[in-house]
Order: sequence, then structure tokens, then C-alpha cells
Amino acid sequence: MKRFSSMLVFVCAVLASLSSTVAAATWEDLVGPHRTVLIAQAGPAGEYYIRRPEKLSRNAHPVAVLLVGTYAHPKNYDALLAELASHGVVVIAHSSSDQGDGTKANAALDWLLEQNELSTSEYFHKLNPSKILAIGHSAGGNGAVLASVQNPRITSVLLYAPALSLATPMELRVPTFFIAGALDGAVPPSDVKARFEQASKAQAWFGVSEKQGHTGFATNDAVQYYTRAWVYTQLFDDSGSARRCFYGPEWTLKEAPGWKEALKNNAVP
Repeated sequence: MKRFSSMLVFVCAVLASLSSTVAAATWEDLVGPHRTVLIAQAGPAGEYYIRRPEKLSRNAHPVAVLLVGTYAHPKNYDALLAELASHGVVVIAHSSSDQGDGTKANAALDWLLEQNELSTSEYFHKLNPSKILAIGHSAGGNGAVLASVQNPRITSVLLYAPALSLATPMELRVPTFFIAGALDGAVPPSDVKARFEQASKAQAWFGVSEKQGHTGFATNDAVQYYTRAWVYTQLFDDSGSARRCFYGPEWTLKEAPGWKEALKNNAVP
């Protein structure tokens, strides 16, 4: 009897520990509650790179599509992709380094969302197609803006040092977060700010990360903190502390440590 009681106490302690671990996982944590899996050569012709939760739940997972910078590959951003996947997001990227026109992002979304409707697919009815984020870095930022303008399924945009050429921010219609690096000589903050100011038809934000160059956004703690806040606000409909980072008179990004400047336009309540 004593042995049984000891075993029962041990099991209860383990369950309590697991329960508290799951409960403790919030948007502020770098690593979310999901174990992740990497599929490096996914989709038609093995052209797509996917990071996602290992176990998928029904209608539970928003989607993010990544558009990489020139000469880059999705694996260069895997710290970011693994982070988002651990919080429940299915992230897809085309493996090409030429993503400036947005077509490869749209092709990636087309394929993944088709899988969501295919009964033989592991993604069948596992995705939330009403919550889709386009993430673009450098030239990929140009593609992210174009993809958003071309594709009404994209519901928000996140831009790291966007090098915008063909894209016109005034055509944006969805919430968009422009992030610049204070140490970026390739796409200086003044360029990113000017593009933010053109996004007059969408809710738009602009922030300058103090210790950030043109690359390395995926491993910058200050940037990733607000990246997660953005994801939870836009993809998981957070109405609490994540949303307060961007909305309301006391929005916290405005005076956040590690940021030189933060602005939001008049479209933001």
C-alpha cells in the first residue's frame, strides 16, 4: 500500500509538472508548446521548405509564408521558422533565392492550401486558411508586399528591412509591420520609414531595432519578441498583452527597450 501511495504521488507530481509547463507557454516564450518537424524538400519537385508542429490538430494552425532575401535560402531563417512552428504556425517557403515578385510565395500557398482540402494529405483540415501571414526579408519584402496585393488570402504582412522596388506600399490593405535595423547600410531605416509612410490604406507600424544590421533578424531577441507578439495578434487573435504591443494609446512597442523609434499610422486604433 505504501509503495502504491508513493507511486501515486510520483505520477501526480509528473502530471502537475507537465501541466504547469504547458500552461507556462505564452507568446512571450521563445519556444512554444509544440515540438516541430522540418521537411526540407516538400511539395511538387521538392521545391518547398516547411517547418511545422510535429502533431497537427484539426483546423488549428495558421499559415506563414516566408520570402527570403537575394542569395538566401529558407534554412538561413530556420531559427525564426522553428520558433513560429513551436507556437503552432505552419511555415512554408519556396527554396528559390529569387522571390522578389511574389509569385513563388503564392505558389507555395496554393499548394499548401490545396493540401488542406485533400483527404489523403496529412494537412487535411488541419490549417486555418483565414489566417495567413507573409514574411519578407530584403528583396523578399518586395515579394511579400506584391503577394499580399495579389492574393486576398494573405491577412497580414511582416517586413524585415524590405528592399521595395516594384512593390507599392500604398496598395497594401492588410495590417503590416515594417522593421528596420539601425545598423543596416543596405536598406537604411530612412528608406523603410518612407515606405511605411506610403502605406496609407492599411494599418501600418514602423520600428527600428537598435542593434540590428541587414541580416540576423531571426536571432535578434528584441525583434523576435515583437515578431511573436505580431503573430499572436494577427494569427491567433490575442486580445491581451500581445495585442497591446501594437494597439491602443499605451501600445508597448512605442517605448520598448532595444528600439530606437516606433510609429503607427492613423489607420491604427
